[in-house]
Amino acid sequence: MVERLPGVAPPIRRSDPRSYSDTPFVKEIASIEMPRKFSFPSIKMYEGTGDPDNHIAQYKQRMVAVAIPKDAREATMCKGFGSTLTGPALQWYINLPTGSIASFAALSDKFVEQFACSRHLEKRSDDLYEIQQYRNESLRSYIARFNQEKVSIPECNADTAISALKKGLLPEGELYKELTKYRCGDMADVLSRAWAQVRWEEDVVSRAKVSSKYDQKSSKPSKDEREETIRSRPSRESTNQSRGRYQHRPLPRSEGMMVSTWPSISHLAISKPELIGVLRQMGPQVKWPPKMRSPDATGTLKDGVDSTTITAIPGRLRSLKVGSSRAPQEGLPKGVPLG
Repeated sequence: MVERLPGVAPPIRRSDPRSYSDTPFVKEIASIEMPRKFSFPSIKMYEGTGDPDNHIAQYKQRMVAVAIPKDAREATMCKGFGSTLTGPALQWYINLPTGSIASFAALSDKFVEQFACSRHLEKRSDDLYEIQQYRNESLRSYIARFNQEKVSIPECNADTAISALKKGLLPEGELYKELTKYRCGDMADVLSRAWAQVRWEEDVVSRAKVSSKYDQKSSKPSKDEREETIRSRPSRESTNQSRGRYQHRPLPRSEGMMVSTWPSISHLAISKPELIGVLRQMGPQVKWPPKMRSPDATGTLKDGVDSTTITAIPGRLRSLKVGSSRAPQEGLPKGVPLG
């Protein structure tokens, strides 16, 4: 009653004391002992999801390489097969009826029949027509995919393989044009032409990469050129020091005249004393430069302002717009032309 309830584990069953001697093999196989110092070859365990035909083939090939006495080979093949199973496949092997297996051939037939749903569909030569070269795929990659599919087809037809390979190529490719112009006798001839085209394509790509790297390297300045540029470029510190030291110093005298570095204000329609007075009314808005230690005798202006005062005038006037509403607030009369 408990076994019929869904989701409930079945009750624990008592083991039969004679169950160890139970075997699915007939007496002729069960009575033969395994060879001494026999070790099964390493093989991937089968759990029921892989191809059963593939597992049987692997097991046979591994056992052929093992030294087994001739009179014990059939029994060894049968008894050793259970050691390669796990999971559902092992449970199936254990539940085989006692004395139901008389040979390894009978065991392999029952095994393949039990796991037939896991068998891979047999591929045909016509399946090669499904292999197509992608738009940006290299010829090497396409040939590798085609060969991988071809070797998985037993007794693949050569003419079908040649036709499928050519049909899968990009029509603008050089190999497609060559195979269309010149007929190939066998698959070896096709692959020979294909690998020749692969080498040519890869050589073109390799040369393009080398040329690109060379162009990038040649466009960069050499080490000597960079050092020369650094040496010829004045340092920022020395430039700032020179600019701060000499920005208000007049040029040396020439033929008894002082050559001034101050900008000209002759274009202003206002006298210098009036302009100085207006700037003084602005208060802290005007930055006055320091007076010269040795001012020119003719450079002193009225109200104790020397010629260095003029340095603050043009820059301030440029920031004022003619006839704007700011002129009265800044202390300048409207209509003063700024040049």
